[in-house]
Amino acid sequence: MTHRMTNIIDRFSTYYQVNPHPRPVQDYRLRQHLIRLLQQHPQLHDETVLLRYFCNQAAQSNSDFLALSYLLAYVDMACYLAAKSTYDAFQTPEQALEDYLQIARRYMAHRAVELCTKFDRTQSQIETYLSRPLRDAIMSEVRKNEPTQRQSDWGLLRSTPKKGLKTALQNFAIRDPQLSCCFLTWQAFLEVYAPVKAGRNQRLPEPRAEQWQAIAQFCTEQRLPNSATQFTVQEVKALLQICVDALRASTHIKFHALDAENPELELETAEQSEQQASNRQQDTEQCDRLQQMTTELASAIACLSPDAKKMLILEHGFTGFNQNYIGKEFGLKQYQVSRNLTGYKRNLLTILVKWSQTQASVPLTVKDVDRLSILLDEWLNWYCQSAILYKFLQTALKLHPALKLEIPLLCRYYGCEKVDERAIAHNLNITPTELQGKLVQVKTTLQTELHHWLRQILALQPCSLNAIDKSSALLVEQFLANAPYALLTVERR
Repeated sequence: MTHRMTNIIDRFSTYYQVNPHPRPVQDYRLRQHLIRLLQQHPQLHDETVLLRYFCNQAAQSNSDFLALSYLLAYVDMACYLAAKSTYDAFQTPEQALEDYLQIARRYMAHRAVELCTKFDRTQSQIETYLSRPLRDAIMSEVRKNEPTQRQSDWGLLRSTPKKGLKTALQNFAIRDPQLSCCFLTWQAFLEVYAPVKAGRNQRLPEPRAEQWQAIAQFCTEQRLPNSATQFTVQEVKALLQICVDALRASTHIKFHALDAENPELELETAEQSEQQASNRQQDTEQCDRLQQMTTELASAIACLSPDAKKMLILEHGFTGFNQNYIGKEFGLKQYQVSRNLTGYKRNLLTILVKWSQTQASVPLTVKDVDRLSILLDEWLNWYCQSAILYKFLQTALKLHPALKLEIPLLCRYYGCEKVDERAIAHNLNITPTELQGKLVQVKTTLQTELHHWLRQILALQPCSLNAIDKSSALLVEQFLANAPYALLTVERR
């Protein structure tokens, strides 16, 4: 057998094995079959010609699995090199090099024919040609799966947006009315259990017994008036578990048992279990501290003067309503508003620092205080917008007679991932123009109620109400897109 023929045979019948150590491995079946093929068809002795032959065979309507196997062997070195370089630059604790290689192979199993057909050996080597798409595919898969691996079930539920949850549930074959019940229970979890904004990868423990009861009560209260159904703790637990299973399934990478013969696997698994137990204990303590922090700060704000509370709500509750407008409300210059806000926040930060020192029992450094200052600003944004302004709008939506009548319309419009106005209008027996008119009326009514509340409770002057118009309209739109009612079913029995 000539040296050239041996090189071609090796090229199309060798895979790369990385466990227990990297090395090329010959596939005996492919090798013997290829030797016979080249003996019968000498014109295939050229690597380019043989590559085109296997591409044509694998691309036929009844795909030739043997031809595809030769293509996958031909690109396997490229898969290994891409996996190795990506793993070295982007290591994660959940995946080993074998897993990175498996992702690359799975990608090529669906793209080998297409990519090999376009490959030109006169322009580059196959390893160089496939380096970019393979690295992109590996990093995309690993990054897609990474956040859910680090998060507890409860952290995953908190960090998932509505659209992401809806897509995951639909892909998990969940349909109405169960789909809407899952949405409602998820919203109850957000409202009752974890309202404080925190890092997206922060782990959370399971809700306590009283919190489960509050979640079930929230779900029951959010149903429309004609429904007498009571949510139980067991029901909301089951619905949230469906949400978790769907989210994890949507990002889970299914690997073959590449480490089945790895003697270190059991030890590694035991160490991970111990670490997870430690993390759960730390998460429980951290969640309790966050709830205590909210209680401390909310109590501190309640003790502030009316002007201080009003200024904080205007600053942190309304996007786009700047300190110049706030100054006009109080008859102050912008720098005076900034100075006053700094003073109010300094008092709150002092309380937060004292509370943190009590929790940690150690002095805080300047960097620690700076981080607490950032956390305070984030908390104020949540508190002034969600805990105050959104709560008012939610109450207005439930109690205002005209708004209660439009809840089915709002459910259909804001509860859909992709809005089809014609279909929604048809289902409600109105025209698309009437649909838009009703939506405008709802927003106008909510904004009017909000302005009335601002005038009555915060004593906001008419000129400030006019200046805040755009900001309050944006707030209403954001509320409508995320309000709990939008997660309820439209058809109530």
